[in-house]
Amino acid sequence: MTKEEFEIIYNEYYHLLFKVAYSYTLNRCDAEDIVQESFIKFFNVNKKIDDNDKLKSYLVRIVVNKSIDFIRHNKNKVSYDSEYVESLSDDKEKESDDSNILKFVLLLKDSYKTVILLHYYDNYSIKEIANILKISESNVKTRLSRAREKLKEMIKKGERNNG
Repeated sequence: MTKEEFEIIYNEYYHLLFKVAYSYTLNRCDAEDIVQESFIKFFNVNKKIDDNDKLKSYLVRIVVNKSIDFIRHNKNKVSYDSEYVESLSDDKEKESDDSNILKFVLLLKDSYKTVILLHYYDNYSIKEIANILKISESNVKTRLSRAREKLKEMIKKGERNNG
């Protein structure tokens, strides 16, 4: 892989991979480190993938694995970067409800958080998520369903506490 090819891939996928890593770490610096380590691994493997969907899945899988490793090794050190969560909305005109929902999503268990972010924020299909996470499509559907139920409970509880 040439330097130019690598730069194109880096520029195309950095933001997506950062969001995935951040969904695990909840910290901007840690997520940036994970993405950098993931790109180094990708570059060192020097795997040529011509299909963009397969490349994207491969890169996301590396980031997910690195993020899980990071969480395992730093369970007591993970800190929440609330300032970054506020800036996650790409559309500044979105209602504040969207950022509140995202805050709840980030509090979900990792397996639920990942499928929600990949499906609703990054627009992956259930089949694509199954390929990325190396789980069955029915497992993805189950996780999405359970995650939505957890989110409903969290939102209702939040509304009761605020109202």
